[in-house]
Amino acid sequence: MFNEHQKRFDWFSLILGILFVIAGFASFMHPDKTLHFLSILVGIAFIYRGIYELWFRKFIDVTLNEHSAWIAFAAILDIILGVIVLVYPNWGILYLAILFAIWFIIDAIIQIKAAGLFKEFHRGYATLLIILGSVSVALGVILLFSPMLSALTIVWLVSTMLLVFGIMHIIQAF
Repeated sequence: MFNEHQKRFDWFSLILGILFVIAGFASFMHPDKTLHFLSILVGIAFIYRGIYELWFRKFIDVTLNEHSAWIAFAAILDIILGVIVLVYPNWGILYLAILFAIWFIIDAIIQIKAAGLFKEFHRGYATLLIILGSVSVALGVILLFSPMLSALTIVWLVSTMLLVFGIMHIIQAF
């Protein structure tokens, strides 16, 4: 007997999936353009964040009757950084690469610290976390001192993510 609620073919998911897959392959094939695009997105995000912080400062002034020069300073700094990144996208790419490496190192250190929590429950898992965290710290340091490798790693991750999302949407369509 057939189920009355049979799934219908989802054209939107199929089209979206195909677009993601195409974007993923294009990103792999043109890492320079991908980095440039990501840099522009970061610049826009900085400007948007700065505008939001200025609004938030005004909100705090009105609501709490508190005046915060630090929020205004951070907002103006974010807007200036956003404009710099938009005008000089290569600077934005370098910023992204260094930020990614620092994030990689911090995440690895947190992973090593978290291993202490698992020591009580599963000593082998805690040891594995410490080993992997140590290797990740080393890789993060390598990425920090090799911004080009860090930038390419970002492109590989973004491209792979686009491909995975695309394949997931194509499967979902059926």
